[in-house]
Amino acid sequence: MIGVYGMGGLGKTTLVQEVGRKAEKDKLFDDIVFVEVTENPEIKKIQTTIANKLGLKFENDSERANKLYSRMMKKNILLIVDNIWKELDLKSVGIPSEADRGRNKILMTTRNVDALEKMGSTNNFGMGILNEEEAWALFKRMAGNCYNS
Repeated sequence: MIGVYGMGGLGKTTLVQEVGRKAEKDKLFDDIVFVEVTENPEIKKIQTTIANKLGLKFENDSERANKLYSRMMKKNILLIVDNIWKELDLKSVGIPSEADRGRNKILMTTRNVDALEKMGSTNNFGMGILNEEEAWALFKRMAGNCYNS
């Protein structure tokens, strides 16, 4: 489990999406699943998003977490869980975590590092704002030939 945290608007989502694209291009995982949690997480919606990406259908609500868990344990998956606001009980969703994670990797984004720590993530990286020199260098690189120094 890896967490990326920092204030809103820094580019956490953009960063993890790029990690997902690179991992997909390099064929590092069987599947790459991106799911947004939001401030008021809806477990069914999270489960449905993951299940759709894995080609999994649910017949009834009582089996959702177990069926999702079973499917994920059989594959090598990069699961990107974006926009976590508070601790999310991965097990209740059906996401293998901690020692039972198998070959799966979980990449999470949040504004609150405490949420990551409560979920058991120990590899957490903080994103900060660019200083003036970094911002100017980025601007010049992105502007290309449009900018004359």
